[in-house]
Amino acid sequence: MKKKLLSILMIVCLLLTVATSVFAEDNNVSSIKGTLLIVGGALEATNAEVYNKFIELAGGKEKAVIGVIPAASSSPSKYYKQFVDELKTYGLDENQVLLIPIAVKDEKKTEVDESSWIENVDKQETVDIIKKCTGIWFVGGDQTRITKALFKADGSNTSSLDAVWDIYKAGAVIGGTSAGAAIMSEIMLGGGSSLGALNNGFTTEYVDSDQQEYGPAYIEKGLGFFQYGVVDQHFDRKARLGRLIVVGYAEKNKYPVAYGVDENTAMIVYNDTKKIEVAGKGGVTIVDFSKAEKDDRYEQTAMNNIMISYLETGDKYDMTSKKYEINPAKLDTKGYEYYEVPGPIINTGVLSPNGLWKKFIGFDLVDNYGIEEVKSYTFDAAGKGVELVFRKTEESNGWWAYLNGGTYDYYSVVNVALDIHPIKVEVNRVALEYTVQKGDMLWKIAEHFNTNVEKLVKLNKLANPNTIKIGQKLLLPQE
Repeated sequence: MKKKLLSILMIVCLLLTVATSVFAEDNNVSSIKGTLLIVGGALEATNAEVYNKFIELAGGKEKAVIGVIPAASSSPSKYYKQFVDELKTYGLDENQVLLIPIAVKDEKKTEVDESSWIENVDKQETVDIIKKCTGIWFVGGDQTRITKALFKADGSNTSSLDAVWDIYKAGAVIGGTSAGAAIMSEIMLGGGSSLGALNNGFTTEYVDSDQQEYGPAYIEKGLGFFQYGVVDQHFDRKARLGRLIVVGYAEKNKYPVAYGVDENTAMIVYNDTKKIEVAGKGGVTIVDFSKAEKDDRYEQTAMNNIMISYLETGDKYDMTSKKYEINPAKLDTKGYEYYEVPGPIINTGVLSPNGLWKKFIGFDLVDNYGIEEVKSYTFDAAGKGVELVFRKTEESNGWWAYLNGGTYDYYSVVNVALDIHPIKVEVNRVALEYTVQKGDMLWKIAEHFNTNVEKLVKLNKLANPNTIKIGQKLLLPQE
């Protein structure tokens, strides 16, 4: 009986393996003729480079038929209509932009109950709309609403998701911004901040979209259109490098490279050549974990040899060879560094020059022959955090230019190493303030705050300790 049961289990496992292999083969890169246009959020209507590229990939102004899936938004009708208006300014007719009525949230200001659109995911009418499209656009919002809408309760695809896959494999472009970018990879980042992830790792709980701003990393199953690694978005403004590192390292055996896309910026993915190209106002961060090593003895993240690169408009990256093609308008900075600023250079927050990490490694490290490494620190209210050490390697290089006739510095940087060390910080204020009240005398103040008159006189440079005034600010020594 035991042998029979074992045989049955082996057959079931074999069948599951085969079924998984068939599904993987059906949706693998070699079967995909379409492209991706992944925008990191906050796409401005004036960003002609990105809009025109999306239309071009969808077949051009004459042939493009764009389907909009507004499931992520709490205002599905509003953001569908907004995207229609934006595409019209770039030469499309409104009849070329189709609403794919899939949503989970009702927009209170409309007469339609958009939350009922969840019922459309397996309707033939919805599938028929998708089949007409040469491009699909996912609007921003909460990415978990998209997965909730397009996956069934058991995790399998709805008919609408299968239809999107069909046109993608046949040559359509799939685009999206913010939440519409997060769903692109198989591993979907749904919540957490860099410090929360570096300090505390992962959480299995998700409350709402506010959780994207704090706490440990939260991941779900994404739609898997991008099959080369984990994707994160709002990368520059929300400082998500740490979050991506924690999630990317956890998935490095399957996906050794992770990608972060800045706001108002597109990462264009060409499945036929397995290359990406950057378009827009910001950049794409590429994090390679091939040489990374993690020390699990610490509560916070401790890691060495993370390789980081940063690309901007016109730059390309070959995901197979891991080689970079830098915008030819840019000048090589290696051996021609502009700065000679001696170290140590330490970034401590909002008052530090080059506060964004990409500026930090561009200006302060790679284009500076006075130093080999720079450091930055982040920690919570209890002083728990990490030290980030960015350092040059033999493979590090940088490229610089003024682009578009302007005077703004554009930098591309490749192969900077990052080491992460756990820290514990104690913050002691030099002094607190006390406002003199009616009836106060210096000796009474000293006694109340467990100090003495002499220290108060010295710290506040008082010429006469007997002449303090009501409303006067006194510094209190911290001992």
